[in-house]
Amino acid sequence: MLKRDIQGKFALKNDDYRQVRSLRLTDDTWKALGIAAECLGLTRADYLEEIVKSNNLPSNT
Repeated sequence: MLKRDIQGKFALKNDDYRQVRSLRLTDDTWKALGIAAECLGLTRADYLEEIVKSNNLPSNT
């Protein structure tokens, strides 16, 4: 699932640097996000990025 480098750290998926961020979520939301991501073989962070990249978000226009 998640690949690690020779030092045991998670390997970069691409050249885009990822900065650590935080979110405040309820336990139920965190669990649901984890289940949805796991079903797709993704981390929660990767799943959220896929949602944004798929352009399924409301627009300001």
